Amino acid sequence: MNNTIVGMGEVLWDMLPEGKQLGGAPANFAYHASQFGFDSRVISAVGDDRLGDEILESFDDKQLKYFIQRVPYPTGTVQVQPDENGIPGYEIKEKVAWDNIPFTPGLETLARQSRAICFGSLAQRDEVSRAAINRYSRNGSRRTLGHLQTGCGSDPDQPPDCP
Repeated sequence: MNNTIVGMGEVLWDMLPEGKQLGGAPANFAYHASQFGFDSRVISAVGDDRLGDEILESFDDKQLKYFIQRVPYPTGTVQVQPDENGIPGYEIKEKVAWDNIPFTPGLETLARQSRAICFGSLAQRDEVSRAAINRYSRNGSRRTLGHLQTGCGSDPDQPPDCP
């Protein structure tokens, strides 16, 4: 086992009125772990589309390591729209790539090399990703850092009702 720390789950674009911003609590976790010098990975899925290309380009630019598979679903997005009081509302698109993270032999190998996994609760809304997260946890990482409740304390654009 080595010291790889994994953030597994949603990676998406927050579609804000002023433009899109890369999001997803597990991806943010892996990025911040890398900034502290840890060998980290983002595990997720993106679509075979321009938005998926842009996510991978962004990770490459940030030198963030990843194990992201292309799947036949659109890359995830969240429509963010403020109400008349400026409070943001969120429409999280369903049936998207990160709902369908496949568990592959390559992922099984990475699981055996991981020290810890941190996963989001949102990524478990679909059976495919939920099963992949569970198998990953059982096949390798001996330490689960806990799950991130998406948006609360993990994203800079967190909902105002987070504790």
